[in-house]
Amino acid sequence: MIKVYTNGIDFYEENKTFLLTNEYTEPFFRLDHPLLTKAGKDEYAIRVQEGNARLLALCVEPYSILLHGDKSLASELVLFLTSNGYKIKDYLCSIELGEELIPLFHSKGFDFHLSLGMDFMEADRKTSEPLNAVVHPTADDVDQLFEMTCNFIKDCGLTDIVKKERILENLENYRILKLDGKIASMIKIQEWTDRATKISMVYTRNEYRNQGCARAIVSYALNEIVDSKKVATLNVDQKNPISYHLYTSMGFRKIFSQGVFSPISAKNAKS
Repeated sequence: MIKVYTNGIDFYEENKTFLLTNEYTEPFFRLDHPLLTKAGKDEYAIRVQEGNARLLALCVEPYSILLHGDKSLASELVLFLTSNGYKIKDYLCSIELGEELIPLFHSKGFDFHLSLGMDFMEADRKTSEPLNAVVHPTADDVDQLFEMTCNFIKDCGLTDIVKKERILENLENYRILKLDGKIASMIKIQEWTDRATKISMVYTRNEYRNQGCARAIVSYALNEIVDSKKVATLNVDQKNPISYHLYTSMGFRKIFSQGVFSPISAKNAKS
């Protein structure tokens, strides 16, 4: 049975308990659902349900389609979306669900691949790494943060749209390490759940890599989070052994895997 919601609030409230079966992915839906004020074919919230099995889809701009639930319902969801002209674009979900969807979308003329495989990790102990002069940025740093965020998105192969005003609005969530009068490395921390704070946007300029900047800024963020009585969480690219080694050496451990699945070519995706 398919249910199409008219807005994100009703969708989230009706499915909140189910979303909380994975406390790590629920925040994606919690953060995105208020943006869906009027559902249509480009932005939508949908539930597929058969007995106790459930599969949810939330699509709001400019973010990836969020998917959560039972992969046995993937065929029904794909058929509904493609038959009714809903926008099909990159999607974020568990690796298992995402891979189940690839041949189903292919049968409808949409070719996807795993563009970014990530392991979700967490740590609950402070590091003993020596801490450099990591500071909070000011409004004067927004241009550099914008530039570095754009580079981060490009390097990860993502399609997110970066806006300076959003960086300015969330400036208190960033930490930076400056060298030679400019930002060498940045990091973003964000309240994720009642027990966890998420680390993201870990990026170091090319000319400052291999100098310990990333370790310094992640150490600072980890210690700050643990001092606040929270667990630190983050996603690490499965194809980035350097970052993977960095995080595991600091006490982060894998919880589960998720991924961004993107169209192989633009002509295969509806716009």
